[in-house]
Amino acid sequence: MSRSKRGFTLVEILLTILIIAILAGNLLLTSGISRDRSAATRIVSDLMTLKRTAMLFFSDNDRWPGESDYERLNAYLSGHIQLQAWDEDSGVYAIKRHEALGTVYAAARVADEFGGSPRIREFLERDSSEYGLLNGELSPYQSVDPVVAVRVKDVAPGSDESGEDDHSGLEGPGGGAGQDSGSGTGGNHPDHDTWDSGRAYLGGERVVFDGKVFEARYWTRGNQPGLMDSPWQEITDEWRDFNEYKQGDIVVYGGKQYQAWNWTKDDIPGTVGSPWQQIGTDQWVASNKYASGDSVFYNGKQYRAKWYVDPGEDPPGSSAAWELIP
Repeated sequence: MSRSKRGFTLVEILLTILIIAILAGNLLLTSGISRDRSAATRIVSDLMTLKRTAMLFFSDNDRWPGESDYERLNAYLSGHIQLQAWDEDSGVYAIKRHEALGTVYAAARVADEFGGSPRIREFLERDSSEYGLLNGELSPYQSVDPVVAVRVKDVAPGSDESGEDDHSGLEGPGGGAGQDSGSGTGGNHPDHDTWDSGRAYLGGERVVFDGKVFEARYWTRGNQPGLMDSPWQEITDEWRDFNEYKQGDIVVYGGKQYQAWNWTKDDIPGTVGSPWQQIGTDQWVASNKYASGDSVFYNGKQYRAKWYVDPGEDPPGSSAAWELIP
């Protein structure tokens, strides 16, 4: 005896459609939030790139750039960031100077007509204190502001281009003769702010700590520069055990120059087994490697490598790998 097959009722079909619609709506909402979060992060990253570009411009030209220098600044930029004349209808990014304060800053337009959105601006306001975001008047950024900015350098009216005030009576917006706020050790490095443990830094940003300049290798906050596990690279020719080095990098250690064979960290130059080659010498070095045909001096005599010689092998004169050059 056969049984009739029971189909879905109208109520069940409607409930299924409703659940699918709710799930799809949530997915679209989540996707939109993620997209706007990414857009806000990209804008902050672009502003930090412009800040570094302005510093490079200063290094090459001994003056800080202004809005009219956009074509020259573009020579330093690659990718999607390109500057153009900043007027009412065009220009998303710019390096600008505040007319009254003289402060050099990097700016981006985030109004709806320039690709922004209320949610993007809300994310930027949340990030304001973390990244030091400002508006076009150099006040803390709020979501109602159509322009978001980061300070590059306080150059007070009447000061020289380095930002060091020529007149002791004039104080810059940072509260100290036009220098970076809190520049107890940063006075000798006018281009960089003093490291702040509560601030977040993007890869490539530079700070001053303990009188030395460091560059962040990637995003970081609260990690003190100069420590072994810190993501900060000290900007110096001297070898540092906490620095990371890539193939071809050159350092100075013990008054001698070394070049890295490959990526390395915490490997002391001049020791057998370390990936460092002493350069600038024609004397045999135990920690160096040599290719066939390389010549060196040892105990006043000149030798030529007959084949590849590993670091730590016997010196010339006591090794078959070396032949005496008459």
